[in-house]
Amino acid sequence: MAKETKKEDKVKDENLMAALAHAGIVLGGTWVALIIWLLQKDKSDYVDFQAKQALLYQIGIYVLGVILGISLGIFHIIFGLLTIGIGFLFGLLLWPLAGLLGLTAIIYGLYGAYETLNGKEFKYYWLGDKL
Repeated sequence: MAKETKKEDKVKDENLMAALAHAGIVLGGTWVALIIWLLQKDKSDYVDFQAKQALLYQIGIYVLGVILGISLGIFHIIFGLLTIGIGFLFGLLLWPLAGLLGLTAIIYGLYGAYETLNGKEFKYYWLGDKL
């Protein structure tokens, strides 16, 4: 009986570590996933896979966010100058869209945390099958 309890506790701990790696998107970014992956990669295949996925997803989201932000900024300035300010106002409408994309990325990461906390196998679309 005690052996089963230890095994259940180990599974719960693994689920929690995997969930924290995914939730790192709001808890501290890539550092959380990186630390969990480094500490757990040799102890649990489940946590290794989930933390690695979370780490790569969060790095990808960060890079895409920087690229999107720079691109929108350049577009905003150039379009605003070319249209003598009218384009500047149009460009302001694009920033909330970028924010919505960021919010969607956070929600997807938190969904991964929810799934792994409940012990389910979670794979990010486009990323999970590549690892």
